[in-house]
Amino acid sequence: MSKTKFSRYNDGVISIYREKEKRSNFGAKENVSVLDDMDFIAKLTYEESSKREQDIEFAQQMGFSLSLKVHTRYLPEVDNKCKAVINGYLYDVSYVDKNRVEMWIYLEGVKKI
Repeated sequence: MSKTKFSRYNDGVISIYREKEKRSNFGAKENVSVLDDMDFIAKLTYEESSKREQDIEFAQQMGFSLSLKVHTRYLPEVDNKCKAVINGYLYDVSYVDKNRVEMWIYLEGVKKI
């Protein structure tokens, strides 16, 4: 009899959002400044993953700075066009590595929100 190993995501809660299309009076895209500037997608528990040297190098090659890497259950709506909020801090979802059960989200810090 085999035992199925379930991951425990008990380091915190990550809220996933998608940015609303907001334009300024002269047509430029406005940056997110409050939660109302985004559409809520989901709230997930996560486990913080270590940032390996290869993760940091990968991020640099892809053009972003890796602030935090989290491991959570798979949610198909999460992609690199999403935003994330952890403890009142806004992150860009820069990359998502996923399989059918779970995913690793690479986050770049933006600002306190």
